[in-house]
Amino acid sequence: MADHNEPSEGLPRRSDELMAQGSAEMSDVLTVAASLNAKTLKELLRNRNFVPLWLGQLVSYLGDQFMLIAVLATINKLAGSGSFYIVLLAASLAAPQIFFGLIGGVLVDKLDRKWTMIVTDLVRAAAMFSMLLVAGDPARIWIFYPAIFAIGTSQMLFYPARASAMPSLVTKRNLAGANALLEAGFVVALIFGSGAAGLLVERLGEDFAFTFNGFAFLFSALMILIIRVPPRQVHHNKASRSTYGQVWRELREGLVYIWQTRSMRYIMGLSVIVAAGLGAVIALVLDYLTLELKVGADGFGIVIGILGVGIVIGGILIQRLSKFLPTNRLVALAIFLQGVAVGAFVFHPPFALVLFLTALIGFSLIVARAVLSTLTQAIPPEEYRGRVQSAYNLIFSAPLTLAIGVASLLVTLFNREIVMGGFGLGLMLTAYLSMRLLRGVDEAIYGS
Repeated sequence: MADHNEPSEGLPRRSDELMAQGSAEMSDVLTVAASLNAKTLKELLRNRNFVPLWLGQLVSYLGDQFMLIAVLATINKLAGSGSFYIVLLAASLAAPQIFFGLIGGVLVDKLDRKWTMIVTDLVRAAAMFSMLLVAGDPARIWIFYPAIFAIGTSQMLFYPARASAMPSLVTKRNLAGANALLEAGFVVALIFGSGAAGLLVERLGEDFAFTFNGFAFLFSALMILIIRVPPRQVHHNKASRSTYGQVWRELREGLVYIWQTRSMRYIMGLSVIVAAGLGAVIALVLDYLTLELKVGADGFGIVIGILGVGIVIGGILIQRLSKFLPTNRLVALAIFLQGVAVGAFVFHPPFALVLFLTALIGFSLIVARAVLSTLTQAIPPEEYRGRVQSAYNLIFSAPLTLAIGVASLLVTLFNREIVMGGFGLGLMLTAYLSMRLLRGVDEAIYGS
């Protein structure tokens, strides 16, 4: 079968309709990263549809940090650390992604996106409040697992719905900036929320954390309620029905679209490699800090903080570098720097240099995630967008988790320097591939 994109040098251009739309929106070719500037941020912060969504997500991200720490603290208190209950917790988190990761996108493409987000937020709030029923009783610890499973399943609908709605809430020019702000909110919650959550859970108890996250989901639902998400301009076949066969056919259509659209094949393939590289980095750096430098909890906190600094610096430098580099070379530069950072651990860097290398990793993370996420939103037609986002989420999360395990295993089997050098070299080769495969992506999205 023919590709959805016409063949051309590097990444093919989209259809004439998309190119005409891009040309109408702007007079010159933009890069994805060039949209991350002060003007974009001002426009986004004046957007009455985006700001409530962003605030709701920021509070929700903070609540997630409270939940994770509180659940782990409760399980350790009631069942003991390293128990079988921790394994069940991990399974409850992973199962929704495995079983509903792709189907969620099919359902999102059939449902109202705004109400999908609201209902799933309400389900997650109810699941959080149900954790209060544990009440320090070891016999009720089982309540955590269906609650976490319900939260994870709801996320399989919420995040594809949010991603599918984003191009309808902001202009194409501001899409990358909107994604960067959402990513920044997650990072802020991860860095500062985790520390605050640990202190508050210790002083106020686990039930405070469950209550806080429950109300965080309710706040997110309220923020989404007040925004306007335009309905899709998609014509469904009147004969189609929401049967299992129809869901499977639509899932297959989404996967066929990804496979037959050359640009999406490239982007998904690069996402697998970037996610696997990030997972390997997490495992290898933690191994080096623990076994080589004997770093404790305070050192880990400093490293995580510097990672956030690198992400912030990356967000600033994206806009400046985009004046000189097109998107494909900017992504290649970010991945190359990540490879350099990993490879540098071969030379046994001291803690001060580790902090610098961690900042480089943070820079590459924000560039890769923001740009790849934007491409998966901007390229697919609206009727496929939810399914593409589900596939992207699965493709990014599964290799990341698998790579953490593989890298940890390789370090036990081989010399750490060999493993780190190998992953560093692999990331550098990926940088070269991304420069070639993403060539022409700016013209494909924005037109010439």
